[in-house]
Amino acid sequence: MYPRTIGMYTGFDRMNTVFMTKAQRHKKMIKPLLVVALCAILALFLGLQRDRLFPSSSLQSSSSNSSPSTSSKLAHVLSQNSIQAIHNNTLGFGDVYFIHMPDRTDKLDSLRLLTSITNISYTIIPGVDGKGIPHVAWPGFYKEGERATSITGCWRAHINAAASILDNNLSSALILEDDADWDVSLKNQLTQFALGTRHILDAPTSSEPLSPYGDGWDMLWLGHCAQNKPTKPFSRFIIANDTTVRPAGHRWHLWNPEPTLTYDLPHNRTTRVVYRSAGGMCSYAYALSYTGAQKLLYYLSYSHFNDPVDVGHSRLCKRGSKGEIDFSCVVPYPGLVYTASVQNDIEYHPDKPRKDRVKKKGAPGARNLVFGVRANMKNIIEGKEAEGRGGEEEKIREEMGEMGMWFDEGKTEL
Repeated sequence: MYPRTIGMYTGFDRMNTVFMTKAQRHKKMIKPLLVVALCAILALFLGLQRDRLFPSSSLQSSSSNSSPSTSSKLAHVLSQNSIQAIHNNTLGFGDVYFIHMPDRTDKLDSLRLLTSITNISYTIIPGVDGKGIPHVAWPGFYKEGERATSITGCWRAHINAAASILDNNLSSALILEDDADWDVSLKNQLTQFALGTRHILDAPTSSEPLSPYGDGWDMLWLGHCAQNKPTKPFSRFIIANDTTVRPAGHRWHLWNPEPTLTYDLPHNRTTRVVYRSAGGMCSYAYALSYTGAQKLLYYLSYSHFNDPVDVGHSRLCKRGSKGEIDFSCVVPYPGLVYTASVQNDIEYHPDKPRKDRVKKKGAPGARNLVFGVRANMKNIIEGKEAEGRGGEEEKIREEMGEMGMWFDEGKTEL
């Protein structure tokens, strides 16, 4: 396993200074972020008062030897893991894992740049060549051939990531693939997402969850290429007029639940919705809790499983949303992490050497991001302002109203 790589804190400070002062984005985001900050300060104040008045209960919660699987099911208690923890270098999770084939040093260099800019520390989970997995270790009966080798290699790498959570007794971990891309303001986006997950998971407002994202979740599906529409009725947390969301009609997904998610919103072109996933496709990025990792290993390795790993994720989320199994899966739509389709102004291809790839116009990056880190890599390194997508999309952002966030319990059928 590769050693952990710590991002540069000064780079993140510069990013916040340069990019968050952009008038257009600052105006749209300042009010909700002030609310977030006030909530975090209040939670910290309550925690300090609790420690002062009830020191024994604080000591008990901090010195407990119970495993994460046990403690995650306990009643909500005040802890150090407030929503502010999302701005640490593991984004409020126990660790950040990147699945990476050891021989792709070009991807590792890109990964080092991305994480240094966003101040993210990480651990490498080595990718797996399916050819080296004996058939006796396969979880199902895949047909022989190139596809079977690719599927089993990908499956094994993701299973290894989940297993590492258990091996290291982590409360949670964020798992990404090494060609991932995200917005320059990812930590602010995750803070807004966490407010949504806390509402969806029905976290009590009188106490601080053990996880900054709330307690009781198994999987947070942060990066995907498709999501199914949720079963009616459903609760949702709405983030409207979000300048980091590409307008409807400009995004790409295999399929989307947007007509159901935003059916009653008059201006929904740049709205992000947080809700319980009913299944989807592609696993660019997702977080697992300790219990979520246990369940993933049970259903996708210990039990018979005969499909790509993202299909397994989809089935767990779908069955969990229907109450068929105990699996809590929360998702933002549109997602927060995507895969880069272009690298260094040339076509991305997993196997072709760079000299044989097709040259592309424009900056590299993921097509569903507005202020993607990869697309702004040069600007960030040189201390310049981040550039968002132009043309019609820029005009839409300029005409956008104030950002708003609210929770819809969805108790009545649509």
